[in-house]
Amino acid sequence: MKNNHYFWNTFKLIVLIGIIGFTSCIPQKKLRYLQELEESQYDTTSVSQNEKENSSYKIQSKDELYIMVNSLNPKTYVFFNGGNGQNQNSQSEIALYLNSYIVNDSGYVELPIIGQIFVQNLTLKDASMVIKDSLKKYLTEVTVIVKLSSFKVTLLGEVKRPGKYSAYVSQMNILEALALAGDMTPYGNRERVMLIREEDGKENIYIINLLDKNLLNYDKFNILPNDIIYVESLNAKTWGFETFPYALILSTLTTFIAMTTLILQIKN
Repeated sequence: MKNNHYFWNTFKLIVLIGIIGFTSCIPQKKLRYLQELEESQYDTTSVSQNEKENSSYKIQSKDELYIMVNSLNPKTYVFFNGGNGQNQNSQSEIALYLNSYIVNDSGYVELPIIGQIFVQNLTLKDASMVIKDSLKKYLTEVTVIVKLSSFKVTLLGEVKRPGKYSAYVSQMNILEALALAGDMTPYGNRERVMLIREEDGKENIYIINLLDKNLLNYDKFNILPNDIIYVESLNAKTWGFETFPYALILSTLTTFIAMTTLILQIKN
């Protein structure tokens, strides 16, 4: 009788551990982005031209701008492009940084001979036009290309590879940013992703729900250079379930109860 009582207590312990393990699992519903969104429900072509223009990135202070100037006579414009005449496509990240123009705190870039040009809050296209107009005094048949030297974003928290990343694009959305860090871990809270952004000298925090089917319409879906993205943890990880050795404990207890059952059968 005593052996049977011990047997059932062990069995109850195994069941309890199994229940805890099951409840600690992350439901698939917590992991799927853009829930309940059918392929035909969101049409990007429905966005008006005015909305597209408003969503274009506006240059801010501390941005690093790649500015390429071309004209009829290479000798007259080469020093605007870093002064070395090298093919910009073959330059390293460090060389690209050294040859970039940094927007100062007042919103100006300073070009040789021309001096300071105000570019803050202009789109890249508008900035190229402003610079082109300033160069017409010195160059003929001039063309100007303005791009971001790199799109920097910092990803922290429950992502697979936290860190600061640089991408050579002019626009990026939050899903593309997460992809740079290998996406979230299974314990990332997809309903509470913090977007930290400096605006008018202040750090503002926005909470983004990646499970929301209307995510693509959210005005913070497209991020800005120097944004910080922090992914909170689900409660499952904070309770310590991520590293709990379920397999080892269940295997040990299963072996133990099997041996106990065998011994009881032999005795009977």
